[in-house]
Amino acid sequence: MPSPDEILEAIDGSLAAIAANAVAVDAEGKFPDDNLDILADIGAFGLVASPSHGGAGGSLTHLAKACEAVGGACASTGMVFLMHSVTVATLQGGGGPAAEAAVKDIVETRALATLAFSERGTGAHFYAPELKATRNGDGVEVSGRKSFVTSGGQADYYLILVQSDEGADTYLMGKNDQGVSWDGTWEGLGMAGNSSIALGLDKVQFGADRLVGASGKAGDLIFGTVAPWFLVGLSSVSVGIAQAAASAAGEHIKARSYDSGGSLAEVQYIQHLVCDLDMTTRKARLLVHNAAGLGDAGDPGALVPIMQAKVTATEAAQEVTGSAMTATGGQGYTPYLPIERHFRDARAGAVMAPTNAVLRSWIGKALLGLPVP
Repeated sequence: MPSPDEILEAIDGSLAAIAANAVAVDAEGKFPDDNLDILADIGAFGLVASPSHGGAGGSLTHLAKACEAVGGACASTGMVFLMHSVTVATLQGGGGPAAEAAVKDIVETRALATLAFSERGTGAHFYAPELKATRNGDGVEVSGRKSFVTSGGQADYYLILVQSDEGADTYLMGKNDQGVSWDGTWEGLGMAGNSSIALGLDKVQFGADRLVGASGKAGDLIFGTVAPWFLVGLSSVSVGIAQAAASAAGEHIKARSYDSGGSLAEVQYIQHLVCDLDMTTRKARLLVHNAAGLGDAGDPGALVPIMQAKVTATEAAQEVTGSAMTATGGQGYTPYLPIERHFRDARAGAVMAPTNAVLRSWIGKALLGLPVP
């Protein structure tokens, strides 16, 4: 397995190919298999897997850099890769026979993993599932529905969050488990290829070995592992989208000239916009990397800046893509430039659970010494 830095270098060398595939992924709403093959080929599927599982042992900072690069080239691929990496980190953090075997399989066979936490009835409060697991011998049986499952029907492994008699639990589900079904197509504004669809469970059986983490303690796993890895990764995808839009706008502006001999780059208002595009993106990136570094260092207060990074980066992506469209005018509004795709993709982050509104409440509570959530 290559080192984390070697994987990051290989990702950078693959961005042109990933970006080229992004056009069809967006236009056709197709799952980014070709881009995932590229990432699997260079070992990125094992970026955050521990060396004991055959992985590279990458940190939150490594994930941040990888998600920014991939997300800027293709946001759909970035989202799928992010959810895969979060699931790998969570399987390792929770442990259990099935989890341990799954991580090794992911590294060795390039299997894809994802989370299945969200439910229509709980919305942004995904950490408090309504889906109930009923005791069945040594294991449990689950029937119900999950919504917005990234890589739905495409991934090989799914981590399911359910309510049990002891509290919240997470179980590992396989793509071909009996009683599993998929419903609908993803018709969101952006990230068109992430296959975020509904999961149906009809008396799906989970043996005791499928439990990930301590019984009834999924909340600890969510806030101790899922939250930092997901929030850092999503923040970084958003920074990548912002940087891609800012770069595309800059290149267009430098090349745009008029018959009179002047250029778009000479317009002072445009210069101010370009300045703000760069500053806003840089500020978001710095906050994300600072938060990731605190997480890597085991700082007990790291979760607050990590939550702040998600709010800041997702809102920066919306601001930058909107200003990039303003700076490039009518051509930025069309597929002639990738900015309109970045504009649509940037809208997803702020409403992904935990939403920015929820995070602001949590951040405020934490800063005031109140329990979170």
